[in-house]
Amino acid sequence: MRTLAAIVVMTVALGFSTAAAFFAVGGRVALLGTSVLSREWPAIYGLLGLFAVGVGLLFGTACSSWPPRRIVLVILGGWIGEYLVLASGLLALELNPLNSLYYWLLATAGPMQPVLAWIGALAGQRVRRRTAGEAQRLT
Repeated sequence: MRTLAAIVVMTVALGFSTAAAFFAVGGRVALLGTSVLSREWPAIYGLLGLFAVGVGLLFGTACSSWPPRRIVLVILGGWIGEYLVLASGLLALELNPLNSLYYWLLATAGPMQPVLAWIGALAGQRVRRRTAGEAQRLT
């Protein structure tokens, strides 16, 4: 049950970070679709990568005792959850399962977002374990 809840939270976090990257760079033009990506893709993908690492870092710190397999499951589940939200037509009625696949891959830079979130999660786990070990040595 915790894993499923974590997947839902990860879906929201990754989706919000994707939208934030687009709106931070493109402003109101980002509401019109992916046209802003053709002009500003280096900045958008760079910011998207930073946000993904940040989300992963927070997740890895919060779930430092989870095994790597479970971390990967949650991150991939959250990434696929972004697609399911797009395919459902919840955000825009013109999206269907076929064309939302294109927008999902374009907006999340293919597998770049989950890979960077996973790297951030591993770093977060490592930092948490290291600080816990140092705190234990001090006592």
